[in-house]
Amino acid sequence: MTTTQTRTLTTLALTALLAASASVASAQAREQVQQARRAFAHEPEVAETAREALQYFRVHPEALDGLRSSARARALLPVIAGGYQYGQTRDQLFYDQQITSPQTRDQNAAGTTHSVTAGALWDLRQLGFNPAEVEVYGLVSVQRDLMLEITRTYFLRRQLQLRLALRPPEDPLAYAALELRVNEFTAILDVLTGGWFSETAEERRRTSPRTD
Repeated sequence: MTTTQTRTLTTLALTALLAASASVASAQAREQVQQARRAFAHEPEVAETAREALQYFRVHPEALDGLRSSARARALLPVIAGGYQYGQTRDQLFYDQQITSPQTRDQNAAGTTHSVTAGALWDLRQLGFNPAEVEVYGLVSVQRDLMLEITRTYFLRRQLQLRLALRPPEDPLAYAALELRVNEFTAILDVLTGGWFSETAEERRRTSPRTD
């Protein structure tokens, strides 16, 4: 075997060894990531967190559909008007005749009137177009912004959690700052869900079977 052939075989062996080492390292890294993700398995998913936020702020799809139906049905309801009127009249007559057939007449008359009116008016034009429905559609943008905020906060928090679990900073101050950021995003999710996120995560953590 020549020197060139020996060098070639050595290079191939080293390449194969490096590839195998890289493959093992990659598999170990994937396993570490999976373990870190399993540590957060008890936390609610982003979709259910978004649904809870929509429920909390009363802008979930069922609520908007109900508001739109109510706005359309509003055209069938009349505008009712009523009134009450009170009146009082007073007449006074004094008559005195002395020349012939003397007579004196003194008359007082008073009266009180009460009247009540009621009416109903339908504006059937609103069956075709009701401005109240436009106001309901304005809530769709609130729904969208809320879902985007939940999604952004949820995954930023998860990225920081993975960083703490897999590559925590060696500097204590940097580590504490990273923990505070996770707590900040957790607090935002709680604000947007009325505390549901942390309560649900803690309840599932207690009841879920442990996987070591």
